[in-house]
Amino acid sequence: MTHTTTSGFAHQRLDAFHAAMQLTIGVERIAASLPRGHADLKDQVRRAASATMRNTTEGANRWTARDKAARFVIAKGECAECDAALEMIERLELAPACDVAALRALADRVGAMLTGLIRRQRRASAS
Repeated sequence: MTHTTTSGFAHQRLDAFHAAMQLTIGVERIAASLPRGHADLKDQVRRAASATMRNTTEGANRWTARDKAARFVIAKGECAECDAALEMIERLELAPACDVAALRALADRVGAMLTGLIRRQRRASAS
């Protein structure tokens, strides 16, 4: 994965951030192609993907392990919500199945990375 680091912020060093950014971009592309009549689903999947990326960013840049873990927990919940919305898009056949499946796999990967970050921060705050 190639990234352009444009700042010295901590989130730029997290693979979870870059994967969440990819998820957000992919969701934006899928959402733009959804047929009329699905504005609520389009809005929901876009907000959930964006919130995943934003909360991952916020968590990475918090000072304490407890604050970091709390933001990563929120990001993971948003990621799961994004996956559920993508599943709905998939089941309703509103977008190409292969495109949606790739985004769902990416959401799963982001969720797994966030789980690792949460565990690491909880161990650090317990020490």
